[in-house]
Amino acid sequence: MKNDFHKHRLLLGAHMSIAGGVDKAILRGHNLGCTAIQMFLKYNTRWEGKPLMPEEQEAFLANRKEMGMSHCIAHNCYLINLASPDETIYHQSLSAMRDEMDRSSRLRIPFLVIHPGSHKGSGEGEGIKKIASSLNLLLEKSGESGVMILLETTAGQGTGIGYRFEHLAEILNRIKQQNRIGVCLDTAHIFAAGYDIRTRRAYRSTLEEFDRVIGLERIRAIHLNDSQKPLGSRVDRHEHIGRGFIGVEAFRCLMNEERFFNVPKILETPKGVDRKFDRRNLRILKGLVKDNKKPRGRIYHAGGHAL
Repeated sequence: MKNDFHKHRLLLGAHMSIAGGVDKAILRGHNLGCTAIQMFLKYNTRWEGKPLMPEEQEAFLANRKEMGMSHCIAHNCYLINLASPDETIYHQSLSAMRDEMDRSSRLRIPFLVIHPGSHKGSGEGEGIKKIASSLNLLLEKSGESGVMILLETTAGQGTGIGYRFEHLAEILNRIKQQNRIGVCLDTAHIFAAGYDIRTRRAYRSTLEEFDRVIGLERIRAIHLNDSQKPLGSRVDRHEHIGRGFIGVEAFRCLMNEERFFNVPKILETPKGVDRKFDRRNLRILKGLVKDNKKPRGRIYHAGGHAL
C-alpha cells in the first residue's frame, strides 16, 4: 500500500467560521492549507438564520471550485434535539433540520453532521426511537436532495445519546434510506465515553469493536480532537493535538490508517488569535504522516511537557 499512500491526497482541515457569509469559510480554509473543511450553515446558537441569498450561494460554489475544496462538511445547530420530549423544542428541531438540509443541498455539501440528541429523562430507548423516526421523516421530506446525515459519536454528558456504539447502530438500523445515513467519529468524544485509543493496541481494539457493532464503512468523516478530560469521564472538552489525555499516538494511527484515506479529517480544537492554533495542529498532524521523519511543531503528552 506504500505507493497508494503516496498517490493519496491528504483530506485534512478544520472547522471554519462563516462570519461575513458562508463563502468566506472556503477562503479561510484555503489560506490555512486545508483540503477539507467543516462549517456551520448559520449561527449555531439560533433556531433561525438569515436566508441564504442566491449571490452568497453562487460565491460559495465559485470559491469552492476555484480553490479546489472538494470536501466540505456541514455541522448542524447545537440547539437541535431530535430526541426531545418537549414538543415545542422537538418541532423547532425538525423545522431547523429541514432548513439545514435544504441549505446543504443548495450549497452541494454532501454531509451534514448532527449530535443524535438528548432524551432529557424519557430514557435512552425512547430517545433512540424518536431520533430514528425523526430522521426517517426528514429524509423522506427532503426528496432527492442527496444530503447524507452523519450521526456524531458523543461523550455521554447528561442525557446525551450516542456515547455507545450500540446507540448509533440501533438508530442506523431503523433508517429506511440506508444510503443517506452514516457516522462522524470524534476522537475526544469516544475517548471521554470510555473507548481507549491512546496506544496502537488500544486504537486497533476500539476500531475492531466499532467495525463489529456498526461497520467501519459507515465512517464518512472524522473529528480530530484531543481531550481535556480523562478516559471515561463522559465530559466533552476538546484539547490541542497531543496536549490532552489522548496523546499523540492515536492521531499517528489515524493519519496513517489506509481505510480512512478517503475520509475527511477535521480539527475542532481551540482557534487562538488569527487561527494560530489551527496552523500548529495541522502542522503536527501532517508531520505524523508516515515517511515523515518527525512531527513539525512540539508534541505534548497529557502532563503538558514537550516530548
